[in-house]
Amino acid sequence: MSVWLQNLIVFLAVAGCLGYVGWQTTGTLFGRKGRIGSCCAKGCPTTPTGEKKQGGERIVFLPVEALGRKR
Repeated sequence: MSVWLQNLIVFLAVAGCLGYVGWQTTGTLFGRKGRIGSCCAKGCPTTPTGEKKQGGERIVFLPVEALGRKR
């Protein structure tokens, strides 16, 4: 396979990826449903939306002073 054909394939793949990301970005910016910013920026739900949140293990953060060993 010649070098110019390999470069053409790479440029087409990059252009396709950039076009897809651009399409999703414009859909998100103009109010349509887009995938950019739908999960990572807002946080992914841990349970499906139809289920209620079950009481699980509660996480409590302790202050640094409480972590030391008492003498």
